[in-house]
Parts: sequence; structure tokens; C-alpha cells
Amino acid sequence: MRDITIAFYSIKSRLFNSLLSIFLTAFGISIAVIITQIGNDLSKRINADGKNIDLVVGAKGSPLQLVLSSIYHVDIPNGNIPYSKARNLMKHPQIKKSIPLALGDNWNGHRIVGTNLDYLGLYNAVIKSGKLWNKEFEIVAGSSIKVDINSEIFSSHGLSGEGHSHENEKYKVVGILKPTGTVIDRLLLTDLNSVLTIHGHDKIKEFSNDDVHNHNIEIEEKINYSEIVHDDHHEDHHHKSHDHTKHHDDEKHHKAQIRNNKKNPKDFETRSKKKDVNSLISEEAESEITALLIQTKSPIANMNLPNLINRDSEFLAANPALEIVRLSAVLGIGSKSFGTISLILIFMSIFSIFAGLMGNLENRMGDLAILRALGYTKSRILKILSIEGLLLVVSGIVLGLLMSIGGLMILVEILNPLNEMKISFHLEKKTLLILLIVFFFGFLASFIPAYRNSKLSVAQQLSRNI
Repeated sequence: MRDITIAFYSIKSRLFNSLLSIFLTAFGISIAVIITQIGNDLSKRINADGKNIDLVVGAKGSPLQLVLSSIYHVDIPNGNIPYSKARNLMKHPQIKKSIPLALGDNWNGHRIVGTNLDYLGLYNAVIKSGKLWNKEFEIVAGSSIKVDINSEIFSSHGLSGEGHSHENEKYKVVGILKPTGTVIDRLLLTDLNSVLTIHGHDKIKEFSNDDVHNHNIEIEEKINYSEIVHDDHHEDHHHKSHDHTKHHDDEKHHKAQIRNNKKNPKDFETRSKKKDVNSLISEEAESEITALLIQTKSPIANMNLPNLINRDSEFLAANPALEIVRLSAVLGIGSKSFGTISLILIFMSIFSIFAGLMGNLENRMGDLAILRALGYTKSRILKILSIEGLLLVVSGIVLGLLMSIGGLMILVEILNPLNEMKISFHLEKKTLLILLIVFFFGFLASFIPAYRNSKLSVAQQLSRNI
């Protein structure tokens, strides 16, 4: 009879204990593999989504919320910031590139992002079919969004898919992007002014990063203007007598205007109201954006700019890398706890295999003695017992892999964030390391009792069986 057949029948004779050992091994492996898979995929996605962004600038509030909403699009923004003031910040000499974002709408739960074409460059996104947007209300879809080119869609207010629909304006899908493995795969991208127009803001002339080169010219112009004003002041001082007549003329004009207002109070009131209304409209319609994604010129700027912005402006500047490290430190407690539990289960299963083999050997001394009497050598007995233990370990590993694949598929279907991130099972170095560790300790758990029993003589085996 073949050695593996003998080992198989031995496992079958104690089926319940064998299945328990296999299940415990498989359960511990599945938990460890699932945690490892999700952790590795999330880490890769987080790094890919934020690797080209040094700073995020937005409204005052939580820096973590700002990062999550602006880069990863998994939270609600802190608020909006005036574009006019943001534009001044974009001129800072330490800023290499700045990309504005306008959020607030969605389509079927997919967020609509108003931005510029530089945003695509952050993720090396290219068109798969169709074209990029080149005018307002043209929209480009990420690879994971199920929509056809030339489809017309209406955006909904909010980010959850439950807000009221903007039925006055509709978007036309003009392009679909290739998969990038980043957050852009689940976004709808359009021109910045498209989002601003829908929300009743004035259109803006988008600031180009090339305009930074003109900043020094603007400073020089301001300096020259100050000098001119200073010179004019002295010139006016020297020619005061010449302007005396002009002063009287201006005074006469002013008095005449006052008399006219008194004679026609309604006209004066109308003009005043018109002026106030125009001022109010201008104030209310001031263009606002949600955030700025910034690339700095140096690592030093990464450290200095946030402090400068947070101290001297109404904006909030957050470092994505720092905030993600803080978040990982909190979430890492949970993942480490699950990892510890899975390791405990694995070692419990290995101990179960060890205890099962040791207990089974005590009951099989007579059978082993008969095999020795039939001519089986000690080394062959050792081989049979080792095969028996390895069959249990390998069965547990195979079942554990199947359970981890099935469990991961179920989690991806249940948990929407995992589904959106396209997390799937694939063998990685950490997963293979876990399997090798289980196999090694499982082999030891089967080899030690087998080696111990193989050293016994036939007489000792028979005597222990009596």
C-alpha cells in the first residue's frame, strides 16, 4: 500500500479532529490574507492618489477632512474659498503648480469635479475614447463609471446622490478615460466654469501657472506707481497756486451736484439704490472654489508654506502625507488587532495539528507495530506520519486561500469604498510569506511526533498498546 494512502486512511479514521484542525488553519489564514490584501491595496491607492500633491488649500476646518474630500473624494469639503484670494496665493514664488477644484455636485453618486486639464496630468490620465472637454458643460468620465459617449446627464446637488437635480443645465459626455488605478477612475471631470455657472457664480478667467512669471513685473509696476504718486505729491506742492483755481472749480461742481440732488431726490435715491444693488450682486456672485491642489518647488516650501498660509490668511493649508500618516496610525491599531487575532488562530490550528497527531499516535501504537513487523523501516514510518501531518497543513492552506478569495469578494460587494477602489485578490509577497510560515510550523507540528514515534522499537510500541 502506498504511504500517502495509509496517511489518508489515518486522517479519515479521526475525521472530526482532522476537519477541526483544517478549518482552524484555513480560518486563520483567510483573515490574515484578507487583512494583508486590503491593507496593501489601500496603501497603494493612497500613495497613488496623493503622490504628486504637496499641499491642499481650502476653507478653515479639519485638515484631514480637507485632504480626504479634495484628494480622495471620500468626505464632505470644509467649505468654499474666494477665487480672487486664491488667485493671489497661486502667484506665490514657491508654488510650482496650482490646480483649482470646484465640488458640490454628483451624478448617480459619482462626484463631478470642476477643474482644468492639469488635473489629468497628476494621474497620467489619457483618453480611451472620445475627447477631452474644451468648453463648458462638456464632461469626461472615469473608467469605472458606466456611461456612454454623447450621453446627456443632469447633475444633482450634493455628494451622496440624494440632492435635487439641476435641471436647467445638462452635461454632455464627450470622453472616457483609460483606467489609471487612482481616484480619477470614479470621477466625472469638467471645466471649472461649468460648476460655477450651475451654482450661480460668476465665470472666471482661469489663472495659468505661467502667470507666475509675470508676478515680478506686477511688483515692479506697483513700486513705480508708488514712486509716481510720491513725485506727483511734491509736484502738487510746488504748483499749489496753479491748482487753487481748479480746486474752486471742483468745489463749485460739488455744490451744484448737491443742489441737484436736493431738487431731484428721487433720481438721487434711484442712483444710490442701483449702486447698492450692483455692489450686493457683485459680492454675492463672487466666484468661489472648493480647494487648491498645490505642487511646491522644494521640500522646504512644503514645511514653510502651510505655516505661512494658516497664520496670515483665512485659508487652511494641509500636508496630505502628514494627514495620511496620522490616519494610518489610528487605523493601524484596528488592522494590527485583526492581524494578531489571525496569528493566534493560525498557531492554535498548528497546535491542534500537533496535539491531534500526538494523541492519535498513542492510539495507533499497535498499528504501527504491525507495520514494523511487516517490514516497514523507521524512516518509512517517519515518512508516513509526516505525510499525514502535511496533508492536514496543505488542506488548511488551500481551504484558507479559497476562503480568503470568497471573503474578499463578499467584502468588496458589501463595502462600497472597497468596490470603488477595485480591490481584488492577488498573491503578493506578504501573502506568500504568511503561507510559508504556516507551512513551516505545520511541518514541525507533524514532524516532531512522527520522529518521536519512529524511534520506538516494536516491543515498546506493542507494550504501550497493551
